[in-house]
Amino acid sequence: MARYTIAYSSLVMRLEEVEVLRRSAAQKEKADPFGSRHEINALCRGSLVLLCAHLEAFVKELGEVVLEGLHSKLIPRTNLSPRIYYYISKDILDELRDTNDPDKIASKIFGFLQSDKLYWSRNGPFPQPITAERFNKGFSNPAYRKICSYFGRFGYAQYRHDLGRYLGAKYMPIITMVDHLVDTRNKISHGDPTTKKTPSEVGDMMALIRAYCLATDDVFASWCGTSICKIR
Repeated sequence: MARYTIAYSSLVMRLEEVEVLRRSAAQKEKADPFGSRHEINALCRGSLVLLCAHLEAFVKELGEVVLEGLHSKLIPRTNLSPRIYYYISKDILDELRDTNDPDKIASKIFGFLQSDKLYWSRNGPFPQPITAERFNKGFSNPAYRKICSYFGRFGYAQYRHDLGRYLGAKYMPIITMVDHLVDTRNKISHGDPTTKKTPSEVGDMMALIRAYCLATDDVFASWCGTSICKIR
């Protein structure tokens, strides 16, 4: 069995571009901290936006590995969490919930039966791939509570507990950093000029985010291996 999922391996490669920006900022800081202060600030801000984007992509890709495995490995649907079915068709089901006109409701039900009927069965494996874009819809801005909620789409209710047990005393500092990263990215994206980090601070954030992703990769893959299908 592989030690990591392909989602974590991809994350490690993508973090290299964040490190390129951070290292460039550190070199400028060492050579001319005052004269290069604007370039240093821009590089550090850009690295944090990328880091947050890669965290979000990692979580989604973990889910996508499961969705692909459900179909390719012919996993029986008998014991899958009902939530999986809801999120497969969430876009249509939410439209139905928000529609009052009988004709429109009927039209949406016909559309649902045409596009999603084959998914909705407890018998045998999924006969067609699950569309990851539809399943992942609504997950963005990867704050810790949102990540917990995303894993809940698969029926993984004990993620917080498992992660806390895995990380031990590092749990609070690491999840606090996850939320701090998202908050920092949001401020940068909204044009806040006062949000600044040094190259050293960016490096510390990268280390904690990578530790978080490694722990998440381990506990989620372990849970999937016993509850849904092997993903590593």
